[in-house]
Amino acid sequence: MRDSEQILTGQVPMSARLEAIAALAGQGDTVCDVGCDHAHVPIRLLQTRCYRRAIGMDVIDGPLGKAAGNLALYGMQDRVELRLSNGLDAFKPGEADTLVITGMGGTLMEDILLREPEKTASFQVLVLGPQSDPDKVRAALRRLGFVITQEELIYEDGKYYPVIRAQSRIKERKCTASFAPEVPDGIRCQAEDLFGPVLLERRDPVLLEFLTRRTAVLEKIVRSIRQAAQEAAQDTCREPELRERHLVRQKEIEHSLTVFYAALTAYGKPWRES
Repeated sequence: MRDSEQILTGQVPMSARLEAIAALAGQGDTVCDVGCDHAHVPIRLLQTRCYRRAIGMDVIDGPLGKAAGNLALYGMQDRVELRLSNGLDAFKPGEADTLVITGMGGTLMEDILLREPEKTASFQVLVLGPQSDPDKVRAALRRLGFVITQEELIYEDGKYYPVIRAQSRIKERKCTASFAPEVPDGIRCQAEDLFGPVLLERRDPVLLEFLTRRTAVLEKIVRSIRQAAQEAAQDTCREPELRERHLVRQKEIEHSLTVFYAALTAYGKPWRES
């Protein structure tokens, strides 16, 4: 018999990023949280009665032990099943209708989504919070046939975190972000993958803040690299390989800056190339 006096009745505390994850998860029957860590998201979704039950999975025992402690603390151990799993390895299609993945980089998230595509395709809703490389995640969603329907960009602890909701078996929506007509289609597609078609479409103010800050940083880097490349070209004693590396790096940064400039045109800024 559980001692009800030892069970917390208030809502589990969460960061702004996890609050956004829980909000975009919406409602359903069963949620599967990959990389569940402390299990705060499934606990919140059960507390608010958005979901009936949950599956929490992690690749190492430590987080699962913390999750088990929190489930007991909030009286949720009978409604959440914890599993040791590398990605979706321990999941069977049909066990949940919503997949939540957060707290990891976009490259790892892409691998989880694409490694067993039949499992990913079995979910109706995906809620993803990549901590890096969001373009890889959005490209994977497109490859899997999921359509991005909602996005949020959360600024927390000095960093920007995208949160993406994608759905399957719905009519594909066309991005209507107002890019400048001069922006090439290839650059436009890269901008949508990097910054999110929905965020660009609604001219999200947090995204504009990010674009403005990062563009200034990239412009400074480009000026520095161009100066270094010019000095290397004038130095006849400098190894040709070093000069070539400068040029390659310069082109990479200039291309990134061009994609940022393209995204800014969705906010009415004039188009320019780096």
